[in-house]
Amino acid sequence: MAKKNLFVRQVSLVLITIVTVTFLPIATMAKELKLAHFMPPVHTLQEKVFTPLAEELAKATGGDLTIAIYPAGALGKGPVQQYKRAVEGVADITFAIHSYTAELFPRSQLVTLPGAYTNAEEGTQKLWAILDPYLKEEYRDIKLLGLWAMSPTVLITKDRPVATLADLKGMKVRTGSPGEADAVLAWGGVAVTMPITESYNALNTGIVDAVLIQPSAIYKPWNLFEPGKYVTDLLPSPSTIVFLAMNRQSWDALNPSQQAALEKLTGREFSMRAAVIWSEMDVEALGRAETDPEIKRIALTAEQQKAFAQAVEPVIEAELARLEKEGINAGEIYKAIKP
Repeated sequence: MAKKNLFVRQVSLVLITIVTVTFLPIATMAKELKLAHFMPPVHTLQEKVFTPLAEELAKATGGDLTIAIYPAGALGKGPVQQYKRAVEGVADITFAIHSYTAELFPRSQLVTLPGAYTNAEEGTQKLWAILDPYLKEEYRDIKLLGLWAMSPTVLITKDRPVATLADLKGMKVRTGSPGEADAVLAWGGVAVTMPITESYNALNTGIVDAVLIQPSAIYKPWNLFEPGKYVTDLLPSPSTIVFLAMNRQSWDALNPSQQAALEKLTGREFSMRAAVIWSEMDVEALGRAETDPEIKRIALTAEQQKAFAQAVEPVIEAELARLEKEGINAGEIYKAIKP
């Protein structure tokens, strides 16, 4: 009987040990998330948005949840595939641009129509104002961590300054989205759609005559002031929106305290900060271009702006009509964006 009791105690001790070893580490195990983006390691997003997020998350969780950042396409080349990498779990988190998969985000893309907002902060506010009532369904395949707008685009040209529609007629213009391409066509140009990573070479070699892009691209990190000689500002131009997407399974695998910490550090306020930080580069670039002998800044007058705006009105109307035909309440959403 004594031997039997000893055996029972030994078995119980083994079972307790197994339970402890099996379950305790799961609750305390540190987890690392992989964040991928295609920008250079010295880009403002890396230095002032993603790195601080990683540091704050590690601090908030006592090192229980961390982020390893993979810049410059380290987990897969090409910005076009960034959203797909998040959906498929190639990375836990990716930085993606909506326009590269515009067909998946038709409602969100309404914010990028020409003249929908005048600066990145305003555009981001409009995005978050319509997210819950109109846009959430477009992000069902991922956990949305950030969503923000970039500054309206400028036109960087190589050989010819542009101040009027006549100046732009026939020019080959790099665009980054179908909406930008439609605007360029309405202005009399020829749209050539390509990723920003190909723009320097295209402008330098004459594949395109101009690049439609955010002002920061004049300098860091794309240095378009080298092949470009003129920059046209204050266009009622299309714009770009971006997002930080997290793989749904990676999110579900986090424990509740990890999810709460990450959710607190991302979302609307995080997005507003990211928009402001990035747009500061645009303001700085335009200010620098004002006195830079290497490039001439052309600020459109109110009359010139009006001519460009009137030329793209049919583009806006056609896009709203197209989406309405597909069963999307585009008119209602656009009215919420531009009341």
